[in-house]
Amino acid sequence: MKKLTKGIAFAAVALLAAGQLYAQSSGTSEKKDEKKDEKAETARPASTLSPDEMKQLSADMRKQVRQDIQRVQYLQAISRKEKDVIKLTCVNDKFVNLKAEANIFDAAHSQLLGLLETGERVASYEAVAKAAIAVHKAREEADTCIGTKEMSTDSSDFTAPTLLDDPTMGMPFDIPVEPPAFASPFK
Repeated sequence: MKKLTKGIAFAAVALLAAGQLYAQSSGTSEKKDEKKDEKAETARPASTLSPDEMKQLSADMRKQVRQDIQRVQYLQAISRKEKDVIKLTCVNDKFVNLKAEANIFDAAHSQLLGLLETGERVASYEAVAKAAIAVHKAREEADTCIGTKEMSTDSSDFTAPTLLDDPTMGMPFDIPVEPPAFASPFK
């Protein structure tokens, strides 16, 4: 009897876990399909690119990677100048990640240049593009350490009221304002 209840409990747990995995995989595949659709609309597939186009695009990516490295070094200088240890630590952590991704990019880029005339150039180009995206993502993370990304993407429609904050000018309101009530232990 104990074996039967253990078997039923095991089967129930297995079915529950399988249901969870199935639900998770179906949700992520929809998100992946949406991302693939967005990428397909914005860029040509790597298989349709000629070797010269791949070489030119990878050179542009290399320039972007160098600019990303310079930007993070600039952010390091800003945080050093401000003497903000928290920002500097955050930027340094992101810089280490960025350098690792830049090394991966350099290796993939040199491999692409060697494979331009072969059939393996498409896979190599995709590796270069993926590495360039990872470098740019690391740069954006470093921007958020300093706080520049948050301020630059904020597009609120808020406008500050035009009240004068000068006590010598009198009351800015037409109605009289009641003076504040003071706490008293006798009331």
